[in-house]
Amino acid sequence: MDSLQRVRNRFLFGYNMLYLGSNYLWISLESLILPTQIGAVVDPSQVGFILGITASVGNALGMMGNLLAGILSDRLRNGKSLRYPYIIAGVVVVILTLILEPFISGSLPGILSGYILLQAFSNMAIGATQPVLAEIQNKDQRGTSAGINGLFSLMGIGLGFGLTSYLISSPFVNYDFYAIAAGVAITGTGTLLALHARRNTFLSINMNYTSISLPHISSIRNFPINLIKFGKLIAGSFFVFSGITGLTYFELYFFKEVLNFSNAAIYVGIAGIVVIIVSSASAMVLGHFSTRLGRWNIIIADAIAASIPTFIIPYFRSFYIFLILGSIIGATYGTFYSVSFAVASDLIPENESGKYMSYFYLSIAGASSFSPLIYGSVLLFFGQTSSKGFTALFTLSGIFYLIGAAILYLAHKTK
Repeated sequence: MDSLQRVRNRFLFGYNMLYLGSNYLWISLESLILPTQIGAVVDPSQVGFILGITASVGNALGMMGNLLAGILSDRLRNGKSLRYPYIIAGVVVVILTLILEPFISGSLPGILSGYILLQAFSNMAIGATQPVLAEIQNKDQRGTSAGINGLFSLMGIGLGFGLTSYLISSPFVNYDFYAIAAGVAITGTGTLLALHARRNTFLSINMNYTSISLPHISSIRNFPINLIKFGKLIAGSFFVFSGITGLTYFELYFFKEVLNFSNAAIYVGIAGIVVIIVSSASAMVLGHFSTRLGRWNIIIADAIAASIPTFIIPYFRSFYIFLILGSIIGATYGTFYSVSFAVASDLIPENESGKYMSYFYLSIAGASSFSPLIYGSVLLFFGQTSSKGFTALFTLSGIFYLIGAAILYLAHKTK
């Protein structure tokens, strides 16, 4: 590997570091911390529904941070700062909120306030980071970046399941929050340093990255290669993400109520780590080779493959079968997450990358807002403590995957 390629790869690794910290934050909060917090302050029979409402409201308000950061970072840059102010502001507020979280989470309003702050400002940091992927002109490098992104995202999820499940059950009070704050600080700094190095070093040599100057007025009128195709990509991805994102909030209660584990957090952590080991390899390999295999083919196949184990899960009571089925879902989701962003980056114009990547991110943010409320309502209707409620929940999730696959297929065929 020549020195130029090593420099490129170091940038791609550094640029994607924030995704590790972000996923560490959100899998910890959604799967373990938020359900525990809400379970401590509301009636047990209402936990699922209140959890769904909290997640829905927080995600709905949080996605505005991502959208605004993406759009504004295209227009209001500080010279060639590469969106530094938005990333710094997001990371700093997230860290401060995590440090203060133990002191404000004794009531439902306090829990909701902290959740909204974390959503808004973590999305601001990610919203300003995402567009850089679309500024990489070389499609093979985008594929490599997608693979690294998937690996780091899954590593963050694994860290959340492993470390947070341990700390939340340990005598080390509030260390789960402080560990997440440290993770966000370290990974946020890594991304900022990579972007700084790109500005000072990479632009002086031919790195196949685009200029970061403000767009010319004529280029503002550029649209994605096919706006209808891009819209269908967003719609299909919305349903696929709806199939998985909302389930993370209710996994802890599935282990408690259906699998009857007394220390459910530990089992959630074990399951998460096993799933991540399988998923990380899948995301890294398929992300890297997505250009050759066909990105559209990969995401459509992922959506279909994820639906099958999702339909099956509620009919088994074995933890080991859950690990196998969960690993299949995790592998498909990890690959879908990373490759779908590469698909989106292939469709958008260079000088509008922040805006259109933020539009695509609405497929995740919208799903994260929509699906928890729907799943919480399903559990309220069928009963959170009965297997019937979770059977309905997983069935609905599988249907979302298939709807998403159908829309993505139509998008792929759109000329």
